[in-house]
Amino acid sequence: MNIARLIIPKLKACVLACMVFSLISAQAADKIAFQNWAVELGPETSEAYTANDSNSSLGIFCGGATCVFYLNPNLNCQPNTKNAVLMNGSAVSSAINMQCTLVGQHYFQILDPFDQVLNEIKAGDNIGFAVALKGGAFSVYRFSLNGAMPAIQRALDEAAKKSQLRQAQPIIPQAPASGFKDITL
Repeated sequence: MNIARLIIPKLKACVLACMVFSLISAQAADKIAFQNWAVELGPETSEAYTANDSNSSLGIFCGGATCVFYLNPNLNCQPNTKNAVLMNGSAVSSAINMQCTLVGQHYFQILDPFDQVLNEIKAGDNIGFAVALKGGAFSVYRFSLNGAMPAIQRALDEAAKKSQLRQAQPIIPQAPASGFKDITL
């Protein structure tokens, strides 16, 4: 369990760095439509997403072999804050976690656990998220899942391909260490 605590923050940092890179290199991405969902494929990233009529978005972002689901609401939040969110779909309602992350000039809520979000998306035609606000109010975000599974599958397949290509590249042997180290006198 301690290993997971060490690895998960590093994986999230890697994905966030890739998200920033994808925002910078968005012009180079290919965009493919799947009903209400779109897939953008970049040199290092893949993303599948949808937007509702209020321009909030729900999607999956993959940087290398690491993928995360995100909710991009029209709300500001404090970076690195963690909150519970109610996810409601055709099959089940459940409480999941989200973490506010500032990427570029946009706030994203990283949704966790990944498998729970994926299973709910697989099961329904639409999905909603209720986010608690200050003062006892809630903000609700609803999204169509028409085209979600083919779009998400494409993003996951592209991430797997990119990961395999990266692993298949030959490793250039490093020169043996010289035995010298920096010291402070």
